[in-house]
Amino acid sequence: MNLIPVISLEKPAMYQPCNGCGMCCIVQVCDLGVELGDDKNCRALLKNEDGSYGCALIVDPYSVMSEDRVKSWKVIDSFLPGSTPGEDALKKYHADMLGAGKGCDSVDWISRDE
Repeated sequence: MNLIPVISLEKPAMYQPCNGCGMCCIVQVCDLGVELGDDKNCRALLKNEDGSYGCALIVDPYSVMSEDRVKSWKVIDSFLPGSTPGEDALKKYHADMLGAGKGCDSVDWISRDE
């Protein structure tokens, strides 16, 4: 289970390039993450060695999706031994659905001393 309580990188400003801070995924699990079975803690959220976060649905979807959900994609892979066109298409689909590479769209949180 990927319960990650600490954000180690500062969140970029809205629409600036993603730095992998993980704020968006920790604050609210996306619809694709909810499909994995938990609307509070995303099973696909990965912490990288450099302290940044990534999405397993984009980098390694077979590791977090049920066998039933990836079966047809693996059939596509089986037609070209040594390559993974099915998994690659699934990675691209998830990246497109999540807006990966489009810039930060997570709400900027403002702290107030009151």
